[in-house]
Amino acid sequence: MRTEDIRTILQIQSLEQSDESEFIVTARNKREAALKAGAPLQLKSRETDQNRFLVERANALAHQVRTKFPEEARWLSSPPPPHRLHFVAVILVIMAAVAGLLSNELGPDKRINILSFPLIGIILWSILVYIRELTLILRRRKPGGLTMRWLELISTTRGGVGAGGKQSPREPGTAESLIRSAELRFRKEWIQLTAPASFCRVKSFLHLTAFILAASAIGGMYINGLANEYHAVWESTFITESSQLRPLLQTVLGPAVSLSGNLFPGTEELDAIHWSRADNGGASGENAARWIHWYALTIGLYVLIPRMFLALVWQIRAFHHTRHLPLRSLAPRYFERILATATGPSHPVHIVPYAFEPGEEGKRALTKCLESHFGQSVSITWNSMVPFGEEEDFSLQSDEGEWDLLPLFNFSSTPEKESHLAFFHTLSGQTPNPVRFALLDPTAFDRKSATFPGAEKRREERLSAWEKLFKTESTTLVLFPESSAGESTTPS
Repeated sequence: MRTEDIRTILQIQSLEQSDESEFIVTARNKREAALKAGAPLQLKSRETDQNRFLVERANALAHQVRTKFPEEARWLSSPPPPHRLHFVAVILVIMAAVAGLLSNELGPDKRINILSFPLIGIILWSILVYIRELTLILRRRKPGGLTMRWLELISTTRGGVGAGGKQSPREPGTAESLIRSAELRFRKEWIQLTAPASFCRVKSFLHLTAFILAASAIGGMYINGLANEYHAVWESTFITESSQLRPLLQTVLGPAVSLSGNLFPGTEELDAIHWSRADNGGASGENAARWIHWYALTIGLYVLIPRMFLALVWQIRAFHHTRHLPLRSLAPRYFERILATATGPSHPVHIVPYAFEPGEEGKRALTKCLESHFGQSVSITWNSMVPFGEEEDFSLQSDEGEWDLLPLFNFSSTPEKESHLAFFHTLSGQTPNPVRFALLDPTAFDRKSATFPGAEKRREERLSAWEKLFKTESTTLVLFPESSAGESTTPS
């Protein structure tokens, strides 16, 4: 799936989840977009068909929203904002190139101590980095908290997004507020979704920066050597004999010497460039050309090639993450419900409320819950409310067809055998099929207990009381939430 398509899908997902009241994207808009995208899908549709459906549905909804709110929804059609990561990378590369060229790795006194050559530090540091990189790659570590905050910092986001999503849909400015809230939500989720790819790009740029720094340092070394003659010597507080020095140097420079086709200097040649002999009237070193070549080759072997390889590896991983963004991982319930409502015919449901009338908010939440529960769209027929006291004296408005007959109770009511269970038994006697589920609406309960201490414990105790009432019945209690964020099903 193209990155542009994924962005559009997530933009619409953020908008729908920020617009629970369906003020911006109405139920009719969703149905029309689904039909335009090819609904209904086959019951066991392929992932490619599902992705195509999600893309076309999102494009249709985005067009509808842009038509209704051209100014507020302009971000739905705008290209991705510039990413500061590229700007930071360019600055780092330029700084590394300049620093490498201006650094005088050969020293200002035209005398090179082959034991304290500055590039040895680069080699040792690079080896430590390679060990750490190997650990990161094998562990497949995800970006941590500090990395995520840094990625958010270098990502260009628009400010001024209000939090007006909690206002009433009839209040002025609510459309703009909801759309802005959706935009902020999308940008945060987009950073979270693309964090692994951005993390890999950062790693790639850092290795490229190290490559440029080392390459520029080598280039500057050769430039300085063209205009000046440098002599190679060695001196040390702890190493006093060439026989002690040779194994150490051969370990570091041996591969480069072999590649250059030369033989590694013997102890006599190393004695000849021992700086202590210069103090005693001996040789003051030799022309440093071959040592510069050997160190340049060594840097190429230990730094340039591995760094470029790692830069390519991390860039390939970034490309892989970009091509395989885990789209549905951000809101799995949302995508399950969207695909469920677009798969096959609608599931017929007959709901009978007892002793209360659910509000529009509760009905929307219940519809989404049932769509996720049955794995397809639902066609709901609402029976008139059965009043308290008529538990054993009512009849259904319609009992035709293959219905799933569902009683609906107010979760805030104290469950009683004489009323709630009697209603359930009367309802079960009016259908040849078993009543498989009983619905509990917690909307009123959650609102009243939200500010009470121990609200969660009160909820658990009330749910336990409902479970105890239906313990001997062959039915499942379905507790649906105020929003579509989740659901809880409790088998009896």
